[in-house]
Amino acid sequence: MSTHYFWLNCGYNRFNHFEELTGQISVFDSSVHFNPSEGYTAFKRARLGDKVIFYQVQNKVGLLGTGTVVKYDEPRRGKIIIHFKLEEKLQPLKKEYLERSEQLKTTLYRMKEQLLNPLSEEDFNQILAVGRGEEKINRYFMMKEMENFVKDQEYTIFVRTVNGINRNGFKHYEEMQQGDKVIIYRTIPERGVYGVAEVVSGMQKLPVIQGRTDSTAIIIKYLGDIEPKTIYDLDREPLLRAQYFLAENWNESVTELTKVQYEVMLEEGDKKPEPLTTTPYLHELIKQAKRPAKPVVTTTKTFVTPSGRKYEDKPVTKQARPIAKPRATDKRIHLFMAGHMPNPHAVVMNYMKLAADTPYYVADHTWTMGVLYGHYVEAEQVTFHPGVLTKHLAENTLIIENIEQLDADAWKPFLYAMQGQTVHLPFQHNGTPATIGRDATYNVDPNFRIVGITSQTAEEIKAHYPAAMHPLIKVYQFK
Repeated sequence: MSTHYFWLNCGYNRFNHFEELTGQISVFDSSVHFNPSEGYTAFKRARLGDKVIFYQVQNKVGLLGTGTVVKYDEPRRGKIIIHFKLEEKLQPLKKEYLERSEQLKTTLYRMKEQLLNPLSEEDFNQILAVGRGEEKINRYFMMKEMENFVKDQEYTIFVRTVNGINRNGFKHYEEMQQGDKVIIYRTIPERGVYGVAEVVSGMQKLPVIQGRTDSTAIIIKYLGDIEPKTIYDLDREPLLRAQYFLAENWNESVTELTKVQYEVMLEEGDKKPEPLTTTPYLHELIKQAKRPAKPVVTTTKTFVTPSGRKYEDKPVTKQARPIAKPRATDKRIHLFMAGHMPNPHAVVMNYMKLAADTPYYVADHTWTMGVLYGHYVEAEQVTFHPGVLTKHLAENTLIIENIEQLDADAWKPFLYAMQGQTVHLPFQHNGTPATIGRDATYNVDPNFRIVGITSQTAEEIKAHYPAAMHPLIKVYQFK
């Protein structure tokens, strides 16, 4: 039987902190310590030998250690007694630090139980490595600085103006820690990226400096120049397309990047693409995406190749056709399982017969419900940023790559509106509460659809979206 992995939220009194913690055993009795809303279902999955991460939620909050289930009893129906043994202490890192990892941030966000939550083996091993100090979770930023930095020199970057006003993007300065990676952005000679640096010291108060109201700063080490890339060069990269920090009017001093975005910015412009390791059929499909021919899409594992070779089972195939007047009962979200396809956007555009100017965005971990529908952003002054969904409702289609970065609940207002309901949004429009639906602030057309491109598998899609949403989602898989 395979080992299960768990995250256990435990109180301070679960262990005797006046003695050595290693080797201590904590006993949980389902009839005494928790009710069904606190992880009872997960407890029923526990077995001898299963591994657990202990996270202390009282007094000194943070990782406590790791251990094993050493005894499991079910003396009567509905009662479970589990003995957890703490075998190794870990650094007392808080959730906020673990959430610096994009993967762990998603895992921790999805934890719904108050007491015990299941973990994947991969997440367990990463938390263990970080807690032991074997790994460090770095984050990635882009910083606008006009100084001509010299390689291997350290520089003090003040996070407030000489008058003590927070620089735009101030919250990102607060998040920086030693070892984090930084892309240097400049506006001269052209807006673009020109160098790379590393954070030597996070935000700290320096001695009083004459002429400055505030001397709070971070320290970076300039690692060297990179091949210059303008914002227009970067915008042509599929993984960076339509990102807000590539707009000509981007005026923040610093913003956060994903690891993928950081690596794409560092790639050499003349770097040859890696050879494709996909099936011959996918090669042919990508070629067809560049010409008027219609690619074949199938949801089965067997198919007829474009060259005419037949496999045992003949699949049910669907030929691409223009969708001029979809019925009101059509699917609202169309998900394409792109896998490792090099240019899924071109294939989707061709298959769905979409116009070249169809709105196209690439999501990342910063996308929230506010990004979809609109939200207020506080910099030097509070401004309203329209949502990528609400500002394109007049269009027929909106394409979002990496759509899995959005929590499934973020789509509920849109889906309810498409079913005829009027849903209030958490902001005001012209002094009145904003709504989405029919005869609302944001009116939805019954023909409007979301086209998502995802790297998730069918099982991951099924788990990511609640069962109630499944009838409104259509999934496509290229073979």
